Amino acid sequence: MKALSSQDSFLNDKRCFNLTFFEDKAIAVLSFLCSISGNKLNHYKAAKLMYLFDRETLLETGEPAFYGKYYSLPAGPIVSEVNNAIKSCLPDELDTDYDWKAYFTLDQERHLLSQKNPNTIYYSGLLNGEDEKRLTTLYKKFKNNDSFPQIKDFMHALPENIELQEGERRIPLTYRHILEKNGFSSAQIEELLSEIAYENLFRETISQVS
Repeated sequence: MKALSSQDSFLNDKRCFNLTFFEDKAIAVLSFLCSISGNKLNHYKAAKLMYLFDRETLLETGEPAFYGKYYSLPAGPIVSEVNNAIKSCLPDELDTDYDWKAYFTLDQERHLLSQKNPNTIYYSGLLNGEDEKRLTTLYKKFKNNDSFPQIKDFMHALPENIELQEGERRIPLTYRHILEKNGFSSAQIEELLSEIAYENLFRETISQVS
């Protein structure tokens, strides 16, 4: 296969620049994590677990769970929309594009996230058995690890993480970059990027007619 020029790569990556964040799925995932944690989840850990779940879904199925934007931050990679949505759970938080206060509360002093109805999993129909298995495995892996520096070290060791230089606040991580750093070939990446863009368009179309 002919090697892609940097301009070709940019144009191909552009297919996945403006995906529609699957907010309901993200709420379902966070709700499930709250449920298996006894409804007391460190909010830093929650954001990292949701990134790890999303990347694992991408690497194992070829499609992300949330269709969000990835960034490397000083504390490691995140899904930008998820970070903002968790932040929106603060009682007085207004500066965010999302509002999850109807579903979750965030105790900033104790760094604890909980769902308002502990007896339900919001949008549970959006979670399949594989989703629940991945989430349970990830949660158990970090269950006894509430030390933020330890989680930060783990995130920094991920192949796709980009270390920030002095003065940098964040660096975008493209789907191409994550797939490349985790061993996918150029041909595989081209196919997956096309599939991600198609699935995103399909989901948008369905939501408009339903």
